[in-house]
Amino acid sequence: MRKPFIESFRTLKVKHPRLEEVERFLLRAISGHRSYTLLDLYGAGGVGKSTVVEQIVRQLRDAETDPAVVPAVIVQASPEDVGSAARLDYYQQVLDQFQHHPAIRDRTKNLPLYINRGKKSNDPAEWLEVRNVVEYALRLFQVKVVFVDEGQHLLAPDPLRKPTAQLDWLKALANRTNVLHVLVGNFDLYEYCHLNGQTTRRMRDHHFPRYHLDNQKECEEFVGTLQSLLENVPLTVDVPALLSHWRWFGEWSMGCVGVLGDWIVETVDALWSENKTVLTVDALTSSALQPDQRARLEMEARTGEHRVARAKVQSEQELQQLVDTHANERKSAQTVNPAANGGGRERKGNPVERAAVRDPVGNQAPSANTLRCIFSDVLDIDPGRFQDSGVARGECPECAALRQLQLRNGIPRYPAHERRKTQTLQTERRWVQGETRWEIISGARRKE
Repeated sequence: MRKPFIESFRTLKVKHPRLEEVERFLLRAISGHRSYTLLDLYGAGGVGKSTVVEQIVRQLRDAETDPAVVPAVIVQASPEDVGSAARLDYYQQVLDQFQHHPAIRDRTKNLPLYINRGKKSNDPAEWLEVRNVVEYALRLFQVKVVFVDEGQHLLAPDPLRKPTAQLDWLKALANRTNVLHVLVGNFDLYEYCHLNGQTTRRMRDHHFPRYHLDNQKECEEFVGTLQSLLENVPLTVDVPALLSHWRWFGEWSMGCVGVLGDWIVETVDALWSENKTVLTVDALTSSALQPDQRARLEMEARTGEHRVARAKVQSEQELQQLVDTHANERKSAQTVNPAANGGGRERKGNPVERAAVRDPVGNQAPSANTLRCIFSDVLDIDPGRFQDSGVARGECPECAALRQLQLRNGIPRYPAHERRKTQTLQTERRWVQGETRWEIISGARRKE
């Protein structure tokens, strides 16, 4: 009789204010109108990030009435994979979840990078094929959100490429499919996601905070969560007596509900195995984290919180400096040329006449060029390899426009340009961004 009770208690997900707040935020992001396609959810280990993801995925799938629709997908990033290996692992995990559909099975059975799990390839055509099938699957099943748990591993920089390469790749994939990608991980994730200013425009972040025992409101919320857990324990429990030790529970769980839940479950399981029926402080003490474990977790949590807080303060200071500098420059310009803002005196006897310009008539188009493509960047191409190739034009990974690549200080760069308007297939020999590096191809890209 032990296992059913333990399993039921182990799978119990206690609602608490921090989790409910994050859940509401994510559901709004998934279902509401948004201008971004990337979102990072970061926080201390054991705070409950994976729990909230599992709950949201279950809610979305239970609410979906069309069996042909898969509203949410979960990918587990691995610390063993970085760079192109991490991308391939992402592709394979996504396609694995759609193998029940004949259309996906037909498209994957001849994909070398999918069927040969240990295969390494620098062939851009093979990478484009597997990526196209992933994009097709996300559209076919009308996926709303892809959760990447331990997302910091997916974005870990490849030593051979620039640190922002992984983020650029994921941003392009999310933009093409218009599927929200939620990266879930520790505080390293926040830093990876703020390396690229261009990507920041298409991204939002959200902190999943733990409970801090120096805040009265958070203490009350933590005690309420602890009480809910104790009341569901399948043993004899003196709830008021154990609640009197709430600060001890808070300190030894670092204010993380995930850590707290695992601790109580392990204690209950140990008591059941010894045929004991009462949950006591002594039993909880024997199952608690060791002091060195707690110290490491507490240090990591505090260090991460401090790093993020410091980065935000620094960003605010830099922004204020830019604003102040701009204001001072405008003030200096007006001082040097007072006539520029109407400060000059009119000479008597000489009427002031306007320059001969045409007044705007009717509705005028905005002066800002809204057709500009967002991609313009230094390319990850060795200068010697670029010059030896004899190929000087490249295809934009955002809009597929062909442009003459520019050499600045010997380094190839894709120029700023207007977004491509036509749909004609590109066939000329050109540089194309592949999964592992920029490659030369000729002919039209293969699409699903």
